[in-house]
Amino acid sequence: MHFDTWLLFSFAVLMIAISPGTMAVLSMNHGIHYGKKRSLITGLGSVSAAMLLMLASALGLGAILSNAEYGFVILKWCGGAYLLFLGIKLLLSKNKQQGLLLAQTKQQASSKNMFKQAFTVGISNPKDLLFFSALFPQFIDMSLPQVPQLLILALTWAIIDFSFVMIYASLANVLAPKLTESQKLHWFDRFSGAMFISLAGLLVTRSNE
Repeated sequence: MHFDTWLLFSFAVLMIAISPGTMAVLSMNHGIHYGKKRSLITGLGSVSAAMLLMLASALGLGAILSNAEYGFVILKWCGGAYLLFLGIKLLLSKNKQQGLLLAQTKQQASSKNMFKQAFTVGISNPKDLLFFSALFPQFIDMSLPQVPQLLILALTWAIIDFSFVMIYASLANVLAPKLTESQKLHWFDRFSGAMFISLAGLLVTRSNE
């Protein structure tokens, strides 16, 4: 795997992990109610869901490319369109007065239930579903051994994803009250949207070689 390919993948995953979403809300929720240590289970649930989506994407990659002469071109533009969609959606997001609300949960929960909740949120996360179906396959170079590439990408995703779950959980007590101030969340959405659009432009102009 070329270093620039890995670097672009890492940046894409970083922007997805840092952007506010359902997993971020769940992580803060678990961090507030169950503490940093127990939130490790939340991180494991999130990573497990992503690894399953990644495996499903990898298993379907060969069929896509063998049946479509322009498979990489199609995937490239689909991935670019996905990032552009996310960017525009964030840039056009309204300044909601209610801000970011955390759901109320019981003070006691088993590790199994925490893992199940995180896994369910992760496996149904629209951002991850679209990423692995439209964007992820093009980071695989079919002319090189695929297993080492998958291991590198999987480890990269797992480290970034798990790290941000724990960051959100660990800082929940400090950040949660401030995130309810809609204006601050609004400007963070603007920044994330601009980064997604920039990444989309970089992706569609990048050579396949």
